[in-house]
Amino acid sequence: MSEKQKQVDWPTCQLMLVIEPGAGARERLRAAFEVCQASAVLIRPKAGQKLGAGEVKPLVDLSQDQGAAAILMDDAELARTLRADGVHLAPDSQASPVTSQQIAAARAVLGADAIIGVEAGQSRHAAMEAGETGASYVAFGVDQRTDRQTRDDMVAWWAEIFEVPCVVLDVDTVAEASRGNADGADFVALTLPEDLDALGTLVGDVDCVLVLGGETAEGAR
Repeated sequence: MSEKQKQVDWPTCQLMLVIEPGAGARERLRAAFEVCQASAVLIRPKAGQKLGAGEVKPLVDLSQDQGAAAILMDDAELARTLRADGVHLAPDSQASPVTSQQIAAARAVLGADAIIGVEAGQSRHAAMEAGETGASYVAFGVDQRTDRQTRDDMVAWWAEIFEVPCVVLDVDTVAEASRGNADGADFVALTLPEDLDALGTLVGDVDCVLVLGGETAEGAR
């Protein structure tokens, strides 16, 4: 955590921005920072692609300049090369969750202080194993087999029982952010829209929900 991060009075549930590299990505990320206090940025590749150093480095640098941790999807080697803050490990499929060996391998590459996040899908066993293996956070999202209600139920279950932080992924609306906050998530991972006007409104409103807590969350329902 940078000195700038330490100086911020973070809300109980913090904001993680999710962005894909590409044309206009840096401008969209900068616009998001103008209206929110995000504690982390998850940089993920577009479907079927891999992250490239040239397009990812400006996003890492901007995130860290703003006091946010820069986390790369799956690629620990690239994270080390670009001096990112960590890596987010996602399963290849529900039938093949992230293993303790993968977590250990990422930790070996990035070091003891790095952020190693693990996406657990809909598997409670995989989530618990990740927490026991030393994941920095456990994340629950939406995919072809997991709908939003299942995701929210997983977040509420984890938050009630475990101390390892949890992230609610694939958040696209203020109402979803409100629900994640109410369910006890430690981080809401907000996917940034392409349109700059829509981005500014959405990010600003979600930031208000998290900063003001239940008062605004109740109004967003």
